[in-house]
Amino acid sequence: MKTIDAMLESHVQYELKRLSRQHLKRTVKEEVGAVWDWLGEVRINAVLSEAQVLDAVRRNAIDMPISDEMRAYIRENVALVYDALRRDATPVEDILTREVFDDIVTIIIGLEDLRGEITHQIVSSSVYARLISNVLYHGIKNFLLTENVLARNIPGASSLVRLGKRSLNAASPKLEGGIDRQLIKFVNANIQDTIAESETFLNTALDPALMRKLGDEAWETNATTAVGDLAVYVDVDSLSAIVDVVEKFWLHYRETPLFTNLVAEVVRHFFARYGEQDARSFLESVGITQDVLLREASALITPWLEHARDSGYAERRLRARLGAFYAQYDVKEAGAS
Repeated sequence: MKTIDAMLESHVQYELKRLSRQHLKRTVKEEVGAVWDWLGEVRINAVLSEAQVLDAVRRNAIDMPISDEMRAYIRENVALVYDALRRDATPVEDILTREVFDDIVTIIIGLEDLRGEITHQIVSSSVYARLISNVLYHGIKNFLLTENVLARNIPGASSLVRLGKRSLNAASPKLEGGIDRQLIKFVNANIQDTIAESETFLNTALDPALMRKLGDEAWETNATTAVGDLAVYVDVDSLSAIVDVVEKFWLHYRETPLFTNLVAEVVRHFFARYGEQDARSFLESVGITQDVLLREASALITPWLEHARDSGYAERRLRARLGAFYAQYDVKEAGAS
């Protein structure tokens, strides 16, 4: 009869053999098959709950701080991606196909309420009011100083107009000042009506046909443009600031009730739809089959197992785990003797 030490050694060698290059592929296949069969017996609700998922989200998405190392790593990768984009000569149409672009335009065309609200907020801003005021002021003033209104009322003005605005001002220095005062008064009195009319015009003019035409023009302008040519429009010095803004937004947003409520709704919907299903059926419904699982396990897990075996880690762990099991029998035999 083998001694306890001999049995332990045999057991360790047996497990190591299953991890050898000759048998590892079959071992992984057997374990994946066994797990797949077991997943067909396990309901999601039996091993996972809404509360567990929400707790995991809180621990890892809300409570977990962002380390300085992670911040530095993110910045490094943003810089690497930006540098790669600047050097890339791939045309836009190779990344964004015309079919997808047209689908995006179609979606935008369909968002009438959103477009209307965006237009309203733009035309209601003080910046837009200043823009329209400036356009009105200069447009009307230029008309007054260059058309027949002056020629009909000021003797000799027709010939002066041909000499240009400077000559007219020299002939009648106070004329332009008077025009300015009257124009400013007129513009201020009518700006709100003008803004309202411009909003109506924009909402009417931006019909599906015009927006489709604008989309076509945007495609013709940018389709053959290289990615690198577009990337240069983002200043390299602003990348760090962008990362800072995104981080500040995320750190604040994840603490808001909105984020918590949205996550809770998604988790609740998941369990309402899939909670009573077995885990295997759910995986199959999202495209993960036994073959896919085996392929990924072979590609990702096998190298780890090979390294654990070759480095001696696997044997050390086997001896530690199995040694504890056989040691209890060794103690019993010693006590019996």
